[in-house]
Amino acid sequence: MPTLSIGKVRYVWKGTWSATASYDILDRVQDSDGFIYESIKAVPAGTVLTNTSYWIKLSVQGPRGLKGDTGNDGPKGDTGEAPTAILYTEQNNLTDAQRAQARTNIGWAAAFATSFASAIAAWVSSSLGAAIEAYLVPILKQLCLDNGATQAEIDALENESDS
Repeated sequence: MPTLSIGKVRYVWKGTWSATASYDILDRVQDSDGFIYESIKAVPAGTVLTNTSYWIKLSVQGPRGLKGDTGNDGPKGDTGEAPTAILYTEQNNLTDAQRAQARTNIGWAAAFATSFASAIAAWVSSSLGAAIEAYLVPILKQLCLDNGATQAEIDALENESDS
């Protein structure tokens, strides 16, 4: 069975940006003002963070507003029950039932993406296709792995989307 080398699948924190360092795709850095940037492809040393061919700004800051008045305490709410949906976390201790639900959710997303893709394929391929694929595919593959998918399952999903 063929294997797929998916390369780097999640960001790597590199700390404060350095003009003397080169960076790989998905490396994250912080500038002197505290803003976070992520590389969208290999970055040569000295490439400034404002160069949008290499960097995407992930955080923004607006002006600080005036402090408002303290409001009244609201009534205590019902504790309720936890929802059955699985939210992505970086934990790797999912139960078998949660893994099964995640696989179901991933299957739905793939089916939706496939049907939706045909409607917007021309637009995406003409302007954003390569950038989206280079940025999102590694993230989606990591989500699959984090939720218990095997490499064989990821290969099968890719084969489905290519057919």
